[in-house]
Amino acid sequence: MAYFIIGTVLLLLFLFYMVYQAHHDTVEYETINDPELPRGFDGFRIFFISDIHRRVVRKTTLQSITDKMDMVVIGGDLTEKGVPLNRTKENIKRLKLLHAPIYFVWGNNDYEADPEAIYKLLCEEDVMVLANAHHNITTENNGSISVLGLDCCYYKEARLDLAMENSAGEYYILITHAPKAFYELTTEDQKNINLVLAGHTHGGQIRIFGFGLYQKGGLERYDKTNVLVSEGYGYTGLPFRLGTKAECHVITLKC
Repeated sequence: MAYFIIGTVLLLLFLFYMVYQAHHDTVEYETINDPELPRGFDGFRIFFISDIHRRVVRKTTLQSITDKMDMVVIGGDLTEKGVPLNRTKENIKRLKLLHAPIYFVWGNNDYEADPEAIYKLLCEEDVMVLANAHHNITTENNGSISVLGLDCCYYKEARLDLAMENSAGEYYILITHAPKAFYELTTEDQKNINLVLAGHTHGGQIRIFGFGLYQKGGLERYDKTNVLVSEGYGYTGLPFRLGTKAECHVITLKC
């Protein structure tokens, strides 16, 4: 009987720890040094968050960020089926506390929810939806970058050719929900991209002895491209994490 009680207590503590990990926010600060970056964008800062799913973004987490952001990126799965639209609206309003333009790409769970209602909400909140599309950003020094957004490859075609059509940047930032959309590009297309921001995998969400369904998230150099795959802010299914982080990112670009 005593062993049963001890085992039950240990199991409950373990479950509590996984729930805690799923809701304990981590802000990852990344500095990306890239000589290809136009000098007018030296110090350009991006707040990147993906895979919010059912969670509410914590104001205290956003308020802990003291640096000025130049751009906010939502890397898909802003919501999922069954999440009230008002919660999604509240999350957007909270991200607006960073006082920067917001860009969004579709995730598979966004399409599985109510994409028409989500799109209408995004437009009402002045969020720029990039579905095989781009937006050019120019500085006073005439430097320019193009922010490219791919549609979700699980429900639509991810078309880099459409995203790049008439783009005028000297530097290309690609936003895709699923990292595989970048890795499936031709080698020549990959070489055109300077920075990739992706999510979807949750880093495996639960990793046992370091092993998970997907590789851990993080920043890596892939040939000439910097690729950041986030482990995501929320979770899929049960509210558990083990060996992964509930994270968002502050990215500083440097020449």
